[in-house]
Amino acid sequence: MLLSIDRVLQLLAEGKSVEKIAELSDVDTSEVCAIIEEARAIIESSDRARSRKKIIIRRKNTEDDPSTVSAEDSGGAPSPDDEIFEGAELSVVPLDSSLVMYTDGASRGNPGPAGIGIVIYDSDNRQVGKVSAPIGVQTNNFAEYTALIRALRIGRYFRVRMLKIRTDSELVVKQIRGEYKVNHENIKGLYAEAMRLKKGFSSCRIEHVTRNLNDKADYLAKKASEMNR
Repeated sequence: MLLSIDRVLQLLAEGKSVEKIAELSDVDTSEVCAIIEEARAIIESSDRARSRKKIIIRRKNTEDDPSTVSAEDSGGAPSPDDEIFEGAELSVVPLDSSLVMYTDGASRGNPGPAGIGIVIYDSDNRQVGKVSAPIGVQTNNFAEYTALIRALRIGRYFRVRMLKIRTDSELVVKQIRGEYKVNHENIKGLYAEAMRLKKGFSSCRIEHVTRNLNDKADYLAKKASEMNR
């Protein structure tokens, strides 16, 4: 099977290791690494000021997966603020385009060890990234808002023109729409930040979906909640 750069990047964005990609493609790991290096060379030789795409492949420095390679290029995009890409694995993400993000937050204990999950799709419904990050000991609502805010920040980073965020938290959606009041003090600041970020988009819709349609983000959030120490 002939491997393309796009195919390798897509598999990396889906969380596949270099070894797994080699196994699925029936090639040596050296060939996969060579393709990744080729992608890095293309990125480095491109005109950053005119680039329309962003490629991020995060290194996983873990004993279980020590060989996943990283490549990062700013592609003319603004610098990320704080730890916006903590726990993120992103493929080719177009700037100034439309994205759909599914978000979820999980807390084992409410409050308890918590995590966030985000799955990112481009305008052609291709998965171009995901986020799975622990956020310490928090409540479910705190985690839901944290996931929403992270999605909004990622959208701002890629200068998204039209953003749709889908979450299974009906409470968050109705609070954002002004149908419910925000009463908890530890949520008011998150709500204000979400509203501030939302106003920065030409078009931004935050929609409620049923849990079965948000299973990927739910899995990533629960997985992240187990990473807290």
